[in-house]
Amino acid sequence: MFDTGAVVVPAALSSSRDLSDLQELAEQIRPVVLARQAVLPVCGPLEQVIPDGGLVRGSTIAVGGVGATSLALQLVAAASKNGSWVAVVGLSDLAPVAVLEAGLDAERVAFIDPGGSGRQVDVVAALIGAVDIVMLDSRLSLRDSDTRRLGSRLRERGSILVVVSPGNEPTSQWSSDLVFTVHDSRWEGLGYGHGHLRSRRVRVGVGGRGRASRNMQHELLLAATGGQVAIAECEDGGGTVVAFGR
Repeated sequence: MFDTGAVVVPAALSSSRDLSDLQELAEQIRPVVLARQAVLPVCGPLEQVIPDGGLVRGSTIAVGGVGATSLALQLVAAASKNGSWVAVVGLSDLAPVAVLEAGLDAERVAFIDPGGSGRQVDVVAALIGAVDIVMLDSRLSLRDSDTRRLGSRLRERGSILVVVSPGNEPTSQWSSDLVFTVHDSRWEGLGYGHGHLRSRRVRVGVGGRGRASRNMQHELLLAATGGQVAIAECEDGGGTVVAFGR
C-alpha cells in the first residue's frame, strides 16, 4: 500500500509473487455489490455517448489514441464510485494521481504488474470474475489464442474488460463490443504567450458491434473548466460536446 496524500491505493503486485497471491487478493476483492446488475453506470454525459447507456457485463471495450487513458478512466469512474473494484493491469505510466483526479474510489483500485509474457494471460484470467472491471494495457504480450480464451471467460464470468492503447489506434486483437477512437486532440485556454491550460478538446469516434455498429462522432472536453460535468451542442452542429470534470 502507498499513501497518495489523500487516500490509500493498493500497490502494484510484484512480478516475483506467486500467482496464488493474486488469486488470494482476487478472493478478498470479489464483487459484493452490483453483482446482478447487467449494466454498470457511467457518468451522466457518457450515457448519451454509449449505445447501452452504461458498461455491459461480459463485454470488451477498446480505447485508443492520444488521451485514451484519460477517457478510459472516465468510463469506469462512476462504477468505481458505486462500489466496483477496478484492476489496472500494466499501464505502468499511469500515475495514481490521475486515478484520483478522474474521480475513482482509490481504495477500490488495484495496480497489477503482470510480470513476464509467460504469466500475463494467467494474471488476467485470475482477475476476470474476481473484479467488475479490468483495465488492460494493449501493449502486453498476449497471443490471439489467449485473447479468445479470455474473451470467453469474460462473457462467462460477467466482468468488463477495457483495453487501453495509449497514443495508438484501438487494438484489433480483441473482438471488442465497443470501440472508442480518440483523435484531433488540442488544448484550450492558452492565448498568445499567456493564459492557462483549461481543457483538452478531442474528437472521439464510437463504434463496435450490435447497437454500437453505427459509428458516431462526439467532441469531448477532458478535464473541464470548473470541475463540473456539462454537455453542450457541438460548435459545428454535428454531435455533442461532453465536458468531464476532474
